[in-house]
Amino acid sequence: MHVERVKGDYVEPEIIDLEDGSGCVFRLHETDISEDGAEPLSRLLTEQAQFWAPRPPGSPLGPVVLVTWERIPKPADRLEIGVEDCSKSITYTVDPSLLSQRAADYLGRLDTERSPHWQRVPKGYHDSDTGADS
Repeated sequence: MHVERVKGDYVEPEIIDLEDGSGCVFRLHETDISEDGAEPLSRLLTEQAQFWAPRPPGSPLGPVVLVTWERIPKPADRLEIGVEDCSKSITYTVDPSLLSQRAADYLGRLDTERSPHWQRVPKGYHDSDTGADS
């Protein structure tokens, strides 16, 4: 997963699936994500993607999984970014210095809308030649 910080005129956040199926690009305007936020967000999304794969073509859509992005100031002894993946929801937590509220709300909507097109996969799924890339 890649996070691209867009400069210039404002553009709304977007998630672009790569044509080769190897992942997505999260495009965020520079006012929505700090310079220090792009790399940790990319790592977190890459780790989280290991537990998900696109549904096979022609298969029915899955359930809607509520995805939220919460901006919580980092306690001194905790990570500045994290995720809690439950059966019916996914909650990303980020330090407010990394991501704007506008982007957090927008990404939550985009991720929730996309969720029926994805399925949870077992650990190691992407390690084999038969699993789809994340």
